[in-house]
Amino acid sequence: MEHVHEDDRIVVRLDPGDEVMDSLETLRDEYDIENGFLAGIGAVDRATLGHYDVETQEYSEEEFTGQFEVTSFLGNIGPDKIHTHIQLGTDTFESLGGHCSGARVSGTFEILVTLGETPLTHRLDDRTGLDVFDI
Repeated sequence: MEHVHEDDRIVVRLDPGDEVMDSLETLRDEYDIENGFLAGIGAVDRATLGHYDVETQEYSEEEFTGQFEVTSFLGNIGPDKIHTHIQLGTDTFESLGGHCSGARVSGTFEILVTLGETPLTHRLDDRTGLDVFDI
């Protein structure tokens, strides 16, 4: 992982074999990030996607392997949680997407983390069973 800190943002490049979520945790710890939003693109060969069922308040996850273009990677980084969603394009131009709990870089992965001022801590929302921003 290579990165540059510029004022209110961090520009990140991940390389083949890098684990995306582990890299973001390392970045959060290095810069003590409590309030970041992120966006990225790239390529991965493995991703674990999740889907949350609000009625049952349960996640289901599935791991996908292959050559995928990351057409969208969005999320936030708080002191207690990194929450990301990913959209993957297949070689037949179909897409897969959902909550991203893991992904391994196959080519490159470019991320822009924009820092804010409001700490993005979470609390449990009893209605949905989700950890939501405590603002």
